[in-house]
Amino acid sequence: MELHEAQRQVDDFIRGHGGYWNKFQILARLTEELGEVSAAVQRAEGLRASVDPSQVNVADEIGDLLFTVAVLANVCGVSLDEALRGVLLKYAARDGG
Repeated sequence: MELHEAQRQVDDFIRGHGGYWNKFQILARLTEELGEVSAAVQRAEGLRASVDPSQVNVADEIGDLLFTVAVLANVCGVSLDEALRGVLLKYAARDGG
C-alpha cells in the first residue's frame, strides 16, 4: 500500500468514527503508542516480563503507531509520501547513501 492511500484510508476511518482530535490529543496518543511499541519490543526480547508471550505482537503495536502518525500527518496537512521521500534524500546526501 502506498502511504498516500494509507492516509486516505485513515482519513475515511476517522471521519466515520467521530472526527479528528486536536493536535495535542493526537500527540499524546502518539506518545502512548510509542510506549506500547517499546514495551512490546522489550517483552519480545525478554527484557520485560510478559504474562503471555503469545500476546506480544510488535507488528500490531507498530501498526497502531503508524495509524496515529497518519492521523497527525492528516491533521497537519503533511503528505507522508513527500515527507519520507524528503528525509531519505536528506539522509542520502548527509550519509552518502
